Amino acid sequence: MSVNQQDSAYPENVFSVSDIIQKLSGIWIPGSDVNIILRILYMAFVAMLYGIGIIFLICEIVIFYKSLADIDKLISNISMLLTHLVGAFKFCIVAFGIKKIRNIMDTLQDKTYHYTALGEFNPGQMMQKQKTINSILSVLFFALYGMCGMSAYMSTTLSLDMGLEHDSFEMANITCYDFMPYVFYIPFPTNKKWECKMAALFMNIGLQLFAGVIACNDGLFVGLLGCLKTQLMIVCHVFTTIRVRTLKKLDLPENHFVMHDSENPVLEEEMYMQLNGVIRHLMILLRVRDEIEFMFTFVTLSQSIASLFIIASCLFVASTVPIGSPNFFSQLEYFVCVVVQFSLICWCGNEITIASESVTTALYESDWFSSTARYKKSMIITMTRMQRPVYLTIGKFAPLSLTVLLGVFRGSFSYFTVFKSIQ
Repeated sequence: MSVNQQDSAYPENVFSVSDIIQKLSGIWIPGSDVNIILRILYMAFVAMLYGIGIIFLICEIVIFYKSLADIDKLISNISMLLTHLVGAFKFCIVAFGIKKIRNIMDTLQDKTYHYTALGEFNPGQMMQKQKTINSILSVLFFALYGMCGMSAYMSTTLSLDMGLEHDSFEMANITCYDFMPYVFYIPFPTNKKWECKMAALFMNIGLQLFAGVIACNDGLFVGLLGCLKTQLMIVCHVFTTIRVRTLKKLDLPENHFVMHDSENPVLEEEMYMQLNGVIRHLMILLRVRDEIEFMFTFVTLSQSIASLFIIASCLFVASTVPIGSPNFFSQLEYFVCVVVQFSLICWCGNEITIASESVTTALYESDWFSSTARYKKSMIITMTRMQRPVYLTIGKFAPLSLTVLLGVFRGSFSYFTVFKSIQ
């Protein structure tokens, strides 16, 4: 085997793309090894980005407060405000908990528990595949969320060019707010067309900031869950092939047979050591689950509650604008973002439960019949522990699973129906 024997197929860093997105989102402190000029430029970029983002969030809160008396405007404004409030919460989790997140990453990639390939089973390639999936999802989140700001900006500029003949709103019975897909308090005059386009640019920068922060958090969370799932699958494979690995390590033929392992003390001792090594790895993974739960459980709770109202609000707004208009496609893109985001989070949480359920079966399918009493005792204790379901929770209330996803979708359509009835 195995436990201490490394396989060169393992990737160096499963979360490399997440690290890049973290830097692009401004959630990174340059070290002393970075050139002083680059550090100054980066900190200036972060200050500008977050300054605009904070002002934009305040503007959203102001317009939300002003729309409390108008139910239609209130429903229309609630989706983006909820998204950004949850985004601010996610920023706090990543920014202030980055050391804990780094420790979780290091634990999931601990070289002590790199296993050698055996037949068609290659754990290094499994981790390489997981790295590819993590990279694709991180880029998907970053690009998809970023398109919300871009589509909103393009929607505003296109609507202005098509709907406003003059360069000023003075002769028209409309304002800049009528062209904005997402309403916020504009903190400067917008009497001219170019001023309205500047307001759209201000909105775009604010949306891009929150898009980056939310994408960074979601990419890290989904990546950690995917890596944990892959490690659980690797543990299952190692449990199943533990005797073959032991025989290979001792240079014994694969068809080596003894009625009782005690007849070969060296084999028995190595089997027991191998089992305990993999069990230690499994216990570490269960502790990692606890740490991920502690870090993200209330994030998933806020995301679930927000998604419930955001999806309903998106459907409501989309039903009030002309199909095929720039505003309609902007709302559609935002709706797709929210659905993809919550679906992937629930799917990854569900995969953890499925992977953990395979551990007991993998232990039973290992060649344990000739094992000694202490080996069987360790095996039974581990199987008993794994009888308890392993899952992440949404604020300690419910398991993070596809059932929750369906429940949120059903609830969203119910709220949409209520919103339409009081329109």
